[in-house]
Amino acid sequence: MTKVIIEDIDPIVFEKLKNQAVRRGRSLQAELKYIIELAVLSPSRFAANLPLIPLEDLQQSVQKSLRDSGYDSRDKVIQLVQEVKKEIADEYS
Repeated sequence: MTKVIIEDIDPIVFEKLKNQAVRRGRSLQAELKYIIELAVLSPSRFAANLPLIPLEDLQQSVQKSLRDSGYDSRDKVIQLVQEVKKEIADEYS
């Protein structure tokens, strides 16, 4: 396999990369390979290798994002969806 050497990396960037690798449970080499593959592979090809997020986690994440953005009631969320649908319809007409 081909080797790549990268010189003169900012020490702050290097530390952040190492910390990111640790947080993701990867070696620095594995993290760098992941970042490079992410940058060059087509989204659909890359996404096919990603694990699916559990539905409950996705639901909680979306609910939190909506609440944090001020959509804290069912009526506000319905209004948001209706506005988005109208914008999409307007774009296609």
